[in-house]
Amino acid sequence: MSASPAAIFLNQAASTAGTERVRRMVELARDALSAEVHRAPGPADMRAWLKERMGDYETVVVVGGDGTLGMGYNIGAGHPGVRLGYLPAGFGNAAAHLLGLPREPEGIVKVLARGDARPVDLVSVGERLALFAGAGWDAEVTGRYDASKARGLLGWAWAVAGSVTGLWGRGPVEITADGRIVHSGPMAFMVVSTTPYYGHGLTINPGARPDAGRLSMRIYSGPAWRIGVEAAHWAAARAPSAERIDARVVDVRSLDGREIAMQSDGDPRGAAPAWRFELRPAAVRIIGRWD
Repeated sequence: MSASPAAIFLNQAASTAGTERVRRMVELARDALSAEVHRAPGPADMRAWLKERMGDYETVVVVGGDGTLGMGYNIGAGHPGVRLGYLPAGFGNAAAHLLGLPREPEGIVKVLARGDARPVDLVSVGERLALFAGAGWDAEVTGRYDASKARGLLGWAWAVAGSVTGLWGRGPVEITADGRIVHSGPMAFMVVSTTPYYGHGLTINPGARPDAGRLSMRIYSGPAWRIGVEAAHWAAARAPSAERIDARVVDVRSLDGREIAMQSDGDPRGAAPAWRFELRPAAVRIIGRWD
């Protein structure tokens, strides 16, 4: 049986999934792609549906935040014939900036309808694929935000404020890039990605690309006041002072036995004394405004 043209999978638990803007995006995309629409009440249902149905379609559009898109390409990596589309309905929506998606629903759907899908390199860490991953303080912030009942900017501000003390307790780590030691000492956090963007378009890792055949890493060692300066650079899309280091394999390990928190695509992934980040080249095809 030949594949159906398209399907739209909506994560109804995403932070803005119930808004009129998202409803409009889904409606326009359904009409433009002649797509079926499936609504999942939460991430577990979304994951189960995608695992069962992903291979039935030529184009699969996921509606949610960066974590929902991550769910899509973790499953989509096993279906090389599928094109993955994205309708942003989360809090940070970092991937929307990488994919060049306009803000208005009509513009986003035009990008989807054009169907320009390119192979995208991803980060493999802890048996997960991601566009961006972070270890250290930013993962602690992500975990606090995820565990809180507050959402949106208020919840994020609360998570940042509640995690500030972590910047004064920077543990020593050793970081290697393709087997070469590039850092040994205190670390606030590090980012490894194939995209320059974090949530809300913060340019935290400029120069990272999804088609370069490499990972890009930056190590933010602190102290706390320097992280504040760097944050101003991220918001203004200015180059941070932390050097970009390119590699195919990045390892970080604690030098004092403390566990290092890790997040990928804005979702907490736990803590461990060591993490390995590896390149997964051309892992999945994603529709975007690539020109």
